[in-house]
Amino acid sequence: MNDFPKIAVLIPAYNEQKTIKHIVNRCLSYTSHVMVIDDGSSDATLSIVKNTNAEVFSNTMNMGKGATLLKGFQLAIERGYDGVIALDADGQHNPDDLPRFLSVVQQTPTGLIIGARRINVKNAPRVRLLANKMADFFISLAARKRLFDTQSGYRYYPGQFLQKYLANPLKSNRFAFEAEILISAVSEKLPIHYVDIQSCYPTNARASHYRSGKDTWQIAKAITKLIFQKRGSHGNIKGDF
Repeated sequence: MNDFPKIAVLIPAYNEQKTIKHIVNRCLSYTSHVMVIDDGSSDATLSIVKNTNAEVFSNTMNMGKGATLLKGFQLAIERGYDGVIALDADGQHNPDDLPRFLSVVQQTPTGLIIGARRINVKNAPRVRLLANKMADFFISLAARKRLFDTQSGYRYYPGQFLQKYLANPLKSNRFAFEAEILISAVSEKLPIHYVDIQSCYPTNARASHYRSGKDTWQIAKAITKLIFQKRGSHGNIKGDF
């Protein structure tokens, strides 16, 4: 991953002591440009990741995934990266899928790329699949564009988009942030591409921070607000469904 464009792999981490070392080291096997931000973990996550070759940052308190990603985006831009691949530290995103991302990034470095969990999807819990489908529907409605696997946080964000986005970031935190930044990318007319990735739900990791009911509800509220904002500024919502 040393060829142009220069890409940072960004890993937000909160209480991931069981998985963080493996995830970071697997990423480092593909690139030396790995940034980890510990989000105020109360376990050994920070001390573990400091003993890797990743560039490590930390929040003094738990800020949430959205705020942590924003911090990582800003740090990456300040360090001259041309784009960011974000993935989770809990084992649900397989670092071995990074070459798939790189291949697509090299072809379309100015587009946003979503890791679509289409490999081994039968391993996913049914409640998560249902929640994901609901989120896909509402986010597609708000974006006025058919989108898939909108809840996948395994994504590539182009640097030019991040620079513009950071000038006026949205305020949502937790998982609603990733929905809103995706809608923002569509509004900026970024091409949206997909790369097939593995659907991973490791049994030995800690419970997911994603709360299927509560977080889906928060996403729905944020998206409903965006829908009405778009309706007010653009008239009736239309889209390529």
